[in-house]
Amino acid sequence: MDFRRIEWLFLVAFIVINIFLFAAFQRDTSGETDTSSNRSSSDTTILKEMRADNISFKAPSKKSGEGYYISTSNDSSIKSSLTSLSNQTVRYQSDGTITSTFKTPITGVDTQHPDKTLDTVVSNSTLILNGTDYTYNTKLSSHNTVVYTQEVADGPIYSRYGEIRFSLTNAGTVTGYTQGYLANVSTLREKTETISERKALIWLYQYNQIPNNTKVVWTKLAYTRYFNLKNSSVYIPTWVVAVKSNSGNNAGVLQLKHVNAFTGAILTNDSNVKTVSGSTTTSE
Repeated sequence: MDFRRIEWLFLVAFIVINIFLFAAFQRDTSGETDTSSNRSSSDTTILKEMRADNISFKAPSKKSGEGYYISTSNDSSIKSSLTSLSNQTVRYQSDGTITSTFKTPITGVDTQHPDKTLDTVVSNSTLILNGTDYTYNTKLSSHNTVVYTQEVADGPIYSRYGEIRFSLTNAGTVTGYTQGYLANVSTLREKTETISERKALIWLYQYNQIPNNTKVVWTKLAYTRYFNLKNSSVYIPTWVVAVKSNSGNNAGVLQLKHVNAFTGAILTNDSNVKTVSGSTTTSE
């Protein structure tokens, strides 16, 4: 038997197989690149269509993010701490939030930079419960409402159940506030990839959530409530997009649009909460 010839045949076969596999790999890689390129080209086309429809916005990021499924308990633990607060009349609401009216209003608040005064108020444990868990939020605040959002895991809560909202007069006086606090916050799974800001913006447009002649004022990846159970709630990363129409009945009114950052599903403005076990839950 000619062993040398057999060796040569095996060598040739080995080279042919490798060439075939390399060619297949190159074809697959090229296909993936083409698909990615086509997708990018399609997104670019849609963004141009949006600008043609007089929708103004800053160039959105194409980078994906990360986030958790977050669980919180629906308990009344905050209720037992109300007696520690001073200089205010506090009421505990059935939905777990509290409302408070200061006996001596806070005056001299700079309406342009209210946090200069209210940061001190929020960090004072005799005035605000768990205030160190909140951060001033310029995006959600307005001329007469100053918002502080609770920070959990790696982001803020955009829900009244995790916010402090101060009432601010034109004269710079704070008369009271409402507060929601998420207790026993925990992550349910490891971090999961989210869609990009650009993808969220495009899907809102494709589903007619951003009308013509509109300005996208800001976007933010934050946590909003998704499921509401009897003893707990689940929050998910959500792309919150603030838009302001330049015409029509809603001209000048800031509206918040919501996109599930895990699935890309469009969520309604007034409720991010699903119905669980046949019981209807209220919106935040």
